[in-house]
Amino acid sequence: MTDQVTYDVVVIGAGGAGMAAALFSAIEGLSVLLVERTTHLGGTTAYSSGTAWIPNTHHSLIAGAEDSMERAATFLRQAGSGSSQELQRAFLENGPQAIACIERNSEVKFRARALHPDYTQEAEGAALRGRALEPLPFDGRRLGGRFDLIRPPIPEFTVLGGLMVDRDDVAHLLKASKSWASFRHSVALVTGYFRDRMRYPRGTRLVMGNALIGRLLFSLDQRGVKIVLDADVKELRRPQGRTTDLVIDVGHVRRLVRARRGVILATGGFNLHKTRRSEMLPATGPIYSLVAPGNTGAMHDLVLAAGACYGEIGLDTVFWAPVSTRQRVDGSTAAFPHFAQDRGKPGTMVVNKAGRRFVNGSHFISFVRSCDVQIERDHPINSVISDRRQRCVA
Repeated sequence: MTDQVTYDVVVIGAGGAGMAAALFSAIEGLSVLLVERTTHLGGTTAYSSGTAWIPNTHHSLIAGAEDSMERAATFLRQAGSGSSQELQRAFLENGPQAIACIERNSEVKFRARALHPDYTQEAEGAALRGRALEPLPFDGRRLGGRFDLIRPPIPEFTVLGGLMVDRDDVAHLLKASKSWASFRHSVALVTGYFRDRMRYPRGTRLVMGNALIGRLLFSLDQRGVKIVLDADVKELRRPQGRTTDLVIDVGHVRRLVRARRGVILATGGFNLHKTRRSEMLPATGPIYSLVAPGNTGAMHDLVLAAGACYGEIGLDTVFWAPVSTRQRVDGSTAAFPHFAQDRGKPGTMVVNKAGRRFVNGSHFISFVRSCDVQIERDHPINSVISDRRQRCVA
């Protein structure tokens, strides 16, 4: 970067949201700068499943879903998303167009699974398939030397020290000794992985969130989007007309960057903020956050100082999920989220700290508002009550 540069759009934060915003801007023919404060791209999206919840896309039809705008709108209202009906309507109307646009103009590709139920199945308008879109696997070797820029998944989501697997792979691995098709699939996975390890620090077959980030990075490179890593935004100056100036430290050099058309903030939450966690979280006791190291909330401080404010939508400031913790060999603490495979199945028993069962375990997959709430024994799952003193253990 030169001492002073000007772009149409500057995007701060290179997780899934920021990279997608940069790609859509580039598709529109705008010059784009993507700024990331860490050494890797992908943010928390790289750790996640990379699934996008967007009803009524063309993938919904492929999956055989019987859906409609009205049914999806009813579900959003019933499920308590907290957003306004105007915003929900805009999302439902434009979401399918956004998916069609990004797939038509880039390497980002999705698919809808034959069965992927909405959370909160008891809500009117819930669907069993067609709304949750997962990225197609991606061959990281197509990125060349830029493969290492993608944030690796958390170790607990890999096998053999670096082989990424999705839900289909897990099913095949579990049936490798019982099914010839699963055996062949498993052998291909493992042999491909060991072949990768001869040249790469981990497997190059990317799935879930890593696949989405890989596809976004490949598409951004194709369109010549400038990406700057290890860059820290120090100042965000109030716009003068349509122009916004940012002061950014890149390495040990301070740069002035000008955005002609706008600045998009996609820096994540306040998970690692030194004081805002205690200000915003009502729960007591240890809370383990499954986020990338860049979620410090530093940009929150800058924009709050510039006059921004947090919205008030009447919901919690956190998406809660039950986790298990363990100490890794390097001494760090791993927090493993129980999202799939091990919860919400018949026969699951969920108990609180006292060993008392407080909810039907097969309903647990729908949504757990907090792992730090205690629910009265005789109340249904929708009655989230009591205080936040007793941690639930699944």
